[in-house]
Amino acid sequence: MKISELKGRVPEKLYEGLVAHGLDELRPPQAMAIENGLLERKNIVVSSPTSSGKSLVAEIACIKNIVEGKGKAVYVVPLKALASEKYKEFIKKYPFVKTALTIGDYDSDDRWLANYDLVITTSEKMDSLIRHSVPWLSCIGTLVVDEVHMIDDPHRGPTLEVLITRLRNFLNSCQIVALSATINNAKEISDWLGGVLIKSDYRPVELKEGVYFNGVVDFNGIVENVGEKSAVPEIHLIKDTIAKHKSALVFVSSRRNAEGLAKKAGPAVGNMIGAEEKVQLEKLSRQILKVLETPTKQCQTVAECVKNGVTFHHAGIVAKQRELIEDAFRNRLIKIICCTPTMAAGINVPAFRCIVRDLKRYGGGYMDWIPVLEYKQYVGRAGRPGLEDLGEGITIAKSESDKETIKEKYIDGEPEEIFSKLSAEPILRMHALGLIASGEINSFDRLVDFFSKTFFAFQYQDISRIKYKLEKVVDELFEFGFIKKEVKMILPTLIGKRVAELYIDPYSAYNMLENLNKSNQKPMYYLQTMCSCFEMYPLLRIKSSELEVFNNKFFDFEEELPEVPSPWDTEYERFVNAFKTSLLFLDWINENGEDVLYEKYGETPGALRNHLYIADWLVYAMEELAKLQGNKKDLTPLRKLRTQIKYGVKEELLNLLRFEGVGRIRARKMYDAKIRTVADIRKAPAEHLAKIVGKKTSEKLKKQVVSGTDEQKLLM
Repeated sequence: MKISELKGRVPEKLYEGLVAHGLDELRPPQAMAIENGLLERKNIVVSSPTSSGKSLVAEIACIKNIVEGKGKAVYVVPLKALASEKYKEFIKKYPFVKTALTIGDYDSDDRWLANYDLVITTSEKMDSLIRHSVPWLSCIGTLVVDEVHMIDDPHRGPTLEVLITRLRNFLNSCQIVALSATINNAKEISDWLGGVLIKSDYRPVELKEGVYFNGVVDFNGIVENVGEKSAVPEIHLIKDTIAKHKSALVFVSSRRNAEGLAKKAGPAVGNMIGAEEKVQLEKLSRQILKVLETPTKQCQTVAECVKNGVTFHHAGIVAKQRELIEDAFRNRLIKIICCTPTMAAGINVPAFRCIVRDLKRYGGGYMDWIPVLEYKQYVGRAGRPGLEDLGEGITIAKSESDKETIKEKYIDGEPEEIFSKLSAEPILRMHALGLIASGEINSFDRLVDFFSKTFFAFQYQDISRIKYKLEKVVDELFEFGFIKKEVKMILPTLIGKRVAELYIDPYSAYNMLENLNKSNQKPMYYLQTMCSCFEMYPLLRIKSSELEVFNNKFFDFEEELPEVPSPWDTEYERFVNAFKTSLLFLDWINENGEDVLYEKYGETPGALRNHLYIADWLVYAMEELAKLQGNKKDLTPLRKLRTQIKYGVKEELLNLLRFEGVGRIRARKMYDAKIRTVADIRKAPAEHLAKIVGKKTSEKLKKQVVSGTDEQKLLM
């Protein structure tokens, strides 16, 4: 179908926008969606390979409905990084649409979003907005669910499933567009959503899938030599990629493997890169190194690898560094990225070749094959539309029989069906409270009725298993004091409503409330309470070699911790892992740098940022719950701890941090130089202050402490 055939069928602004971006002809999945009712506001489920054009189907639905006054559009994605990428795409392609990005604070109703036409968000953030009963929800006319196959994910899937069910429940005229990878039961998803299934195997770039063994790649019977042989198969394939002047993503099973391979491949790749590119890579290396004020060992490793045109990519890398790496790869400056599975989660970084080194992953106490769907997501990144006619997906076999197994299981295999993961009690507990607290549900029968509309109920055609668990969950929420029962009604208590708004697990909230009642106001007490919450998982694990050290540390903090379970208790292992994680935070607020935390705990900068984000959220939740308890004794220490966690400082620096331009490093320098108050800053000669914090910051500080300003007022 030619783009010109849309003229008159879609708003002029949308048509002109598509033409302006060089679109001449629609790809098969796009044309099929239009032919099957996309423009008539039918629900559509598109199941097709990566790069097949699914996103444009969603874009057309969103923009058409917005321009025609059919309400707001909400675009839900699984990851924050993907949400940011989508936001940039929309504001560039459709500047006439007021587009907003919201991925942060879960305890906010984001009322400002009422002024926007298109909201791009994650499923967790959207779920939290519903819990805050934001008034603009009734204005939603289009819902896009990107990567809907993530319903199968044990961690993110249940929230996505409940979110879709909730929105369908009270948005009768909303058009739903769901985008999925190629899965075997896409029809089941479309039937659940009451939609039309658009299933296509179309790829804009041909994909060749092959298996490497003994120096050659077998592409379904066509054998190709791979240049000069190497003792390490993945290095052999990487060198061959560079020799062809191409790029590659190499998928491995863990962060450690990604880093190790990047370091190993560096010299080989570096020797094959020209002098001009080396200069650009040196510049990029310096940019990456400067992202953090004090670079860690990992930052230095990334920067060193980049000099050779190769690097690693995983969630432990700081977001800004990942962004620099992705941009450099798209621009063909970085040639090879050694990455973990997160790279396949929708982020737009196509490569000529995708090498899947690790087809097995450790889990459940043994090594097991990864799902076919996951493999297809990896190799689906191969081939760059508009730049190449071909992409290669290559796996690595260790023997002839291994090669045949890989070919049969992955290359010729079909992706698995996806299944709802909604039936776990902790998941039901959180979402049941959310439904009751928002006022959507006010009886047990209505609660069961809601869950009868989920994908779980549709898929298994049996609600009895969930009904039994819901009875237990409701009893538990009643015991926690989060709901009350009146005749046949279930209503939220004030504290239950607040727990739902705070977007924390009810059990975590109950544990916080219990511990706050017995609090000793020590930082370690709060940190241990925080790290015992499900939201902080996965925790740092105590290795067997560390047991003696940590047992001794227990004695050091015995008076500061909540009650320590018996070593024979089932909770003991979780408690000691929470204790180790608490010590990480304690070291952070005692002003140990990120490099020290990396050496001591193996905590990468990216992982630390994520942990600090969760810690801020949980300490804030404790503070809010303490307010509801009327518990004044814990409020001040919790507020102080939250600021300490934010900046990574001791309590003595807190007042200095309230000055604009002063962070943890400048605050420490000022404190050590005995400049600690408004009066000290006023008295300090400008030249002396400039030597400590720099000229610009010195000038800012002097302006903030103008003569006569009351110190308490300034520091409020």
